[in-house]
Amino acid sequence: MVKLIQSIIQEKREKNVMSTVNEDVVDVLINNTSEELTDELISDNMIDLMIPGEDSVPVLITLAIKYLSDSPVALQQLTEENLTLKRLKEKQRETLVWSDYLSLPFTQNVISETLRLGNIIIGVMRKAVKDVEIKGYLIPKGWCTFAYFRSVHLDDNLYDFPYQFNPWRWQEELEIQHVEMSILLGENRRLIEDRIALQRELADAKEELHRMNLTMGDVQADHEIRSRDLIERALKLEGDL
Repeated sequence: MVKLIQSIIQEKREKNVMSTVNEDVVDVLINNTSEELTDELISDNMIDLMIPGEDSVPVLITLAIKYLSDSPVALQQLTEENLTLKRLKEKQRETLVWSDYLSLPFTQNVISETLRLGNIIIGVMRKAVKDVEIKGYLIPKGWCTFAYFRSVHLDDNLYDFPYQFNPWRWQEELEIQHVEMSILLGENRRLIEDRIALQRELADAKEELHRMNLTMGDVQADHEIRSRDLIERALKLEGDL
């Protein structure tokens, strides 16, 4: 697999075409100008992207089925939420689209709780590209660190009964996020309104400038006509004399 990916990377390198339109993830990584993003690192990233589709996602789905089987109330609420959306779409004669997940808050809670309790990916390795200080601890450049997800997801200081499947625990978090999002949307709305007002003022200024240019053009044209008439009259008087 590694050799196959490296051959694809080499083939793209040999074409030596820096396109602004990336056809795949490899193109995105190749077109990155970072000197630290070597072909070997690109190959490792591609393999890392393949793992979820082959391993973690199927296991996570299996765990979700298991957790829901042990929690009939959660299964019923999840089923009702999705059937409600299905009936609405049928009534409106529409097909499901990606944005429909926004109308499935409890489904998202189930996904979040399955990810927390399942811990399919127990952690990630990261290499410090420069000296980093975190909470008083120095991580020197070149050192590798391991972020252990389970130590957070199963911490009883952060979650009540952390080993219990409870998708409703995320509702409070979602309400807080909703308030924060409403504040951000309000601020963004004011920024957008101010920008629209400025754009309108700019358009009005451009229109006024255009009218002034037309007026100046008319004045200049009239001035040229009068000057030409005066010159012709002067020449005629000179001829008569």
